[in-house]
Amino acid sequence: MPTAEQLARLDPVDGDGASIVQNEDGSTQTSWPDGTTRVDEPDGRVMVTFPDFSVLNIETDGTRTLNDVNGAPLDLTTGQPLSGTPEGEPAPTPPPTTVDQLNEIVDGAGALIDLAGAEGVLRAFGVAAVVDKEYAALSELAMAFGDALKGEISPVAWFTQPVKMLLAVIKAIETEERGVSMRSWVYTVAYDAMGMGTPPEPAFSGSLGGPDQDARNREAWIDGQGQAQQQLADGRNGVALHNRVVLVIAKCGANPATAVTELWAAACRQSGDDGDAGLLAAYPQLSWPEPTGA
Repeated sequence: MPTAEQLARLDPVDGDGASIVQNEDGSTQTSWPDGTTRVDEPDGRVMVTFPDFSVLNIETDGTRTLNDVNGAPLDLTTGQPLSGTPEGEPAPTPPPTTVDQLNEIVDGAGALIDLAGAEGVLRAFGVAAVVDKEYAALSELAMAFGDALKGEISPVAWFTQPVKMLLAVIKAIETEERGVSMRSWVYTVAYDAMGMGTPPEPAFSGSLGGPDQDARNREAWIDGQGQAQQQLADGRNGVALHNRVVLVIAKCGANPATAVTELWAAACRQSGDDGDAGLLAAYPQLSWPEPTGA
């Protein structure tokens, strides 16, 4: 298996003993004393063969795949075998959206006394402004319940009904941003798995919601990317996420274009956006390597 140092130094440098030969077909072959060879094709593709015959392929779009002599995928950073996942395990998906998290909190409503506490939770998640601006009447309804129940233990049915109404409203009006955030997460983990760095930010313009919606979409892209990067940097959990994404790409025939759509579909199923009028129907296939924005 190649070492992390070999994978980090794929270009010849002064003093490393590399020899370079121009081939008749226009390709360039670089050979190192340890037996590593690199072939740069005229069309921009690169193939690096390591002493144990593991192979790193770099496509013209920057996509990278690393496999051992038997074709098993290896980690692009460490060169180590990827830890497998049980057959049939679902593809990794982004963390729950704000509304999903709030629904989980409300489903455990016995731990909250009244809706005054729920209002604090909504504000802590930064969604109260959306509700107050777009659906003031429904927000007032929720507060009326809160005032009525103040100081008492809330019957779960009384507590959850107005909050669930609020969350359904929020989820509906945040669909476009949710989709952008989920796609940002998918591209970020896929680019990481392919050793391609950070995905470029799409241009956000022309939304039916106007310039304000374009701005919200851009913020959603940044948020989704930040979530993915935070997860990937989370020690062993981050390595596990990286490995699971690489395995998804390997199962898709080492085709990241297919894999990003598979990851996107899994995200839509998780968030309930895979119906006939959902996000998956609106974006049945994602582009590669340029990200699909909004």
